[in-house]
Amino acid sequence: MTPVATLLAVLALGQFDPYVRSRVTPGDDATQCLYWTVPSITWSQSTLGNPDTQGDTEFDAVRVSFQNWEDIFAACGNLNLQEGPRIAERNVGYVRNGDNHNVVLFRTKVCSAVVAGSDACWKEETCANQYDCWDDDQGTLAITLTTYDKRSGIIYDSDISFNASQYAFTTSNGPTCFPPVTTNCVSTDVQNTATHEIGHFVGLDHTRAAGSTMNPSAQTGEVSKRIIDSGSRDFVCSVYARGAPSQACLHPVVNEELGPKGGGCSATGASSLGPALMAWVLWRRRRAREARS
Repeated sequence: MTPVATLLAVLALGQFDPYVRSRVTPGDDATQCLYWTVPSITWSQSTLGNPDTQGDTEFDAVRVSFQNWEDIFAACGNLNLQEGPRIAERNVGYVRNGDNHNVVLFRTKVCSAVVAGSDACWKEETCANQYDCWDDDQGTLAITLTTYDKRSGIIYDSDISFNASQYAFTTSNGPTCFPPVTTNCVSTDVQNTATHEIGHFVGLDHTRAAGSTMNPSAQTGEVSKRIIDSGSRDFVCSVYARGAPSQACLHPVVNEELGPKGGGCSATGASSLGPALMAWVLWRRRRAREARS
């Protein structure tokens, strides 16, 4: 079997399972799963919100999405998802020895429209933070960028970005609608998108199981992912079981003393003790790409 065929076979395994855990190498069972080990995670929304969403309803929609996951953790899990105050943060990713937040924000500009093609940020993959813009392709609705230790899979930071530069995010119920009409109807639903992204936030990858919140596709007007499916619920109850430590996929786990946010780490290769960045990419209308590093 060729390397490409082997990779495709690996990625196909488990794609219809009730839930699939995110791994250091997506779809590779020989690599560690990603998971939190702290008892409580504070997340915050950027104060800017989404100017194109009616009123401040996007904040409530994101809050409800987190609360629905929190309700499951409260029933059977060992993790508390706690909302912090809104913050003026517009950067995502992990900063070594910095003040890191788990932030949720909406990008309202496309980088290609505001950043010169010769700018070094393209090569360095820093345009999004430098210019507060969306630098992924137009078929992506949102990205969850997770920082984790490559050897243990332990998560230290996770941020969610919405592509409000190219999609009209709505918070209403009602019929499906398309821009420029986005009032009292559903175009790209904030809660539908956020609920899926929070699944990535806590360590879930995509599955094509019918009715799953973690299904990698979404149609305009879809709201079904607002309700967390039983498979994703089972993930919480088994991986983050109440009264037990969070479950790794491979043992023994190398648990380094990295500080509360992984301070002192570096991201220098597969054998590094430091964190590596991986963006779990949600819902492409074109070619699916599960992650980038």
